[in-house]
Amino acid sequence: MTDGKDRVAATAGDDGDAANKRYGLRLRKFIDIVVEDPFSAMLFRGAIADISPTGMRAMVDQYLPVGSKYTITMKRSPFLRMRGLVRWIRPSANETFQIGVQFIEVAPEDAKRLSTFIEIEQQRLTNG
Repeated sequence: MTDGKDRVAATAGDDGDAANKRYGLRLRKFIDIVVEDPFSAMLFRGAIADISPTGMRAMVDQYLPVGSKYTITMKRSPFLRMRGLVRWIRPSANETFQIGVQFIEVAPEDAKRLSTFIEIEQQRLTNG
């Protein structure tokens, strides 16, 4: 689910609900992920479409209800594993869904690694 596109955008959230919008730097970086439902032990594949220090927009092939919590594992750098809360969901192409996820229960060292990763990628993309 990667296409090699990397971009930086400073935009608001994608949904129409202002309370759910996130502002600030987002890195448009496609990173394959595994989404784990801790209650059913089900695993779903997906891809991050953009990411910020506080959340992400991802493409998944399963309907994930708003308000549900999942463990998300990034399959490549920065190889983080974090808990996330689904804030919004909308249908997308080819029977997939876009979801907005707010990061919750993030260890301080993981938050630092994510922020550093976003900063390094931003510099790489703006200088390269």
